[in-house]
Amino acid sequence: MSTLSPYTPTDSDRPVRAMLDKLRAFQALLVEERDAIRSLSFGQFTSVTARKAQLLDEIRDLEQQRRSEGGQFHTSGAPTALESQLVAAIVETDRLNRFNAALIGQSLEFLHGALKRWQGTPESAALYSSSGTAVAAGAGLVRAKG
Repeated sequence: MSTLSPYTPTDSDRPVRAMLDKLRAFQALLVEERDAIRSLSFGQFTSVTARKAQLLDEIRDLEQQRRSEGGQFHTSGAPTALESQLVAAIVETDRLNRFNAALIGQSLEFLHGALKRWQGTPESAALYSSSGTAVAAGAGLVRAKG
């Protein structure tokens, strides 16, 4: 019979474990956000953004709880397995978030270019009379500047 007992989490581990769970849920939201960005689904993107904000508040609350309870990470020797998992989750969350930020930048550039092409130059835009019929450019109409 073994005298070793299985590891049981301590009270100080609970906030860290809860943060780890929340970070993993946040990563899932980042993947959903990535899909929304790629498909230009603004409704889905808005929904994900709201859920991310809520989850960030929960993570901040857990960190505050951990600190107020005197929870300290091990500073000497090797980190615990739980601490290593938390660090890995933070690194992965940061990677996913930075990827989405770059994707948003690319999407905005694409939308800006598409809008610019769609609008065309003022010289090539057809002008319309008050009756709605197309009028050739320079046919006596005055364009307002502004």
